[in-house]
Amino acid sequence: MIDIFYLLIVLIIFVLGVITGGLSNVTSGGAGVLTIYILVNYAKLPLQESTGTVLAASTAFVLIGVVTFFRRGQVNTQVGLVVGLSGVVGAFLAARWASTVSSSSLEHVFGAFTLVLAIFTSYIFISDWKKTKAVKLNGSVSSVSGTTNKSTIQLGVQSSKVARFSGRDPMSLIVQIANGVLIGIVTGLFGVGLASLGVILFLLLFRLDTKTVLGTSLLASFFRYAGGSLGYLTTGQIDPFFFLILLVGGGIGSVVGARMVLGTGIASKDILIKMAQVAILVFISYEFLIKYLIFGH
Repeated sequence: MIDIFYLLIVLIIFVLGVITGGLSNVTSGGAGVLTIYILVNYAKLPLQESTGTVLAASTAFVLIGVVTFFRRGQVNTQVGLVVGLSGVVGAFLAARWASTVSSSSLEHVFGAFTLVLAIFTSYIFISDWKKTKAVKLNGSVSSVSGTTNKSTIQLGVQSSKVARFSGRDPMSLIVQIANGVLIGIVTGLFGVGLASLGVILFLLLFRLDTKTVLGTSLLASFFRYAGGSLGYLTTGQIDPFFFLILLVGGGIGSVVGARMVLGTGIASKDILIKMAQVAILVFISYEFLIKYLIFGH
C-alpha cells in the first residue's frame, strides 16, 4: 500500500528544492535550512545525513547558477576562485576550532556582528541609492539645459560603484583570501544557511556590479560546498534518493531563478536584491542574538 504521508514528504522536499534552487542565486546556496529541518523531523533522517544531502544537492544547483551567470558575463572568475579556495581552508579550520569554544557565547557574538553588519550595510545601500538618484537628477537637469546627455548619467552612476580589491595586486589578494577564510569559518561553524553573508561582504568589499557579485559569490560557494560534500560522501552521510529529489527540484529552481535575476523583471532590481540581503542578516541576528535577548533562550 502506498504511504500517502511519505509521498507528501517527498513532494514537499521537491518543492523546497525548487524554492531553494531559485533562492540560491541570491543567497549563494544558503537557503537549505528548512529542508534540513523537514528531512530530520519528517523524513526521519539523522541530522548529519540531512545536512550532507542538502549540502551535496546545493553544490550541484549552485554550479548550475554559476554556469548561467558565467554565460551572461556576470562572474569575476579570479575573485571567485581565490575567495572560494581560501574558503575551503576556512571551513577546515572552523571544523578543528569548533570543539574548543563555547557554542552559545560564539552564537551571541556572531548575532551581534550580523546586526551591526545589517545596520552598516543598510547605510551603505541607502547612501549609494541617494548618490545614484542625485546623479540621475543632475543629469536630467543638465539634459534639459542642453549641456549633457544620457552618457553623462551612466558615467556618474558607474563612478559611484568603482570596483576595488578585485585585482591581482598583493593588497587585493590579501583582502580576497581574508574574505574567503572568514566566510569559510562562518559557514563551517554555523552551516550552509549563512553562506549569504558572503554576498554582503562581496558587495561591501569589492563594490562590483550587483549581478556580478551574485555570480562570483556563487562560484566561491561552489568550492566550499564541494569540499563539504566530499567529506559527507566519504562517510556515507548522503541519502541518494532525497539527493536526487533535491537535485531535480533545485536544478529547475536555479535555472528559473537565475534567469529572473538576470532578466529585466522586478526580481532583477538591485534594490530588491539588496533588501533581501539585509533581511537575511536581520533574520540571522534574530536567530543568534535577538531571540535570546527577548525570550531568554
